[in-house]
Amino acid sequence: MAALFFLSKLRNGVRILSEMRIDKVFCVAAMLLAGCAWHHRKKVESAPQPRLVGSIAFVNEQLGFVLVDVGSLYTPAAGSALKSFADGQETAVLAVSPERKRPFITADIVKGAPHRGDLVYE
Repeated sequence: MAALFFLSKLRNGVRILSEMRIDKVFCVAAMLLAGCAWHHRKKVESAPQPRLVGSIAFVNEQLGFVLVDVGSLYTPAAGSALKSFADGQETAVLAVSPERKRPFITADIVKGAPHRGDLVYE
């Protein structure tokens, strides 16, 4: 009788284990299919956001250039166009010069009237 009881418990255990395996296989399959569905979504291209370069540290209006303090931020390449802003309003358009010495870059004033402290964006 004890052997019969043991065999019935063993069969129930095997049945429970096989049901658990089916559940695990189903869960893994569901995760894989969800992952595949995720990769097929089209990415929406957004317009590039302006990148903060630094702030104007010095303005020389007679020679038509500014010093931009970039600190440890991104440093744009020579010839890149920059814009300076004060209180959300564009104050000047600048062109990066090749002269630079960390933490400063120089930029020629193309248009406008920049002021010390204006934020500079690429």
